[in-house]
Amino acid sequence: MTDEEYAAELERERQWRNERAEYVVREEHGGHHLMRRNGSGQAWGVTRYVKPETAALAAAFLNRLKEDEA
Repeated sequence: MTDEEYAAELERERQWRNERAEYVVREEHGGHHLMRRNGSGQAWGVTRYVKPETAALAAAFLNRLKEDEA
């Protein structure tokens, strides 16, 4: 495997990891729910926030951590 092939494979794996799940915010029942959504569109709740700004900040932070991890 050449250096170029190796670098391309690492980039492909990084993109795959970033696409498989993300954190989103949904407003339901008077609260703002931070949810983790997988590549199939299924989502499950992580926690609930009163303020939408806090929920959005948490989602952005977790998505950024996920990108850095990949």
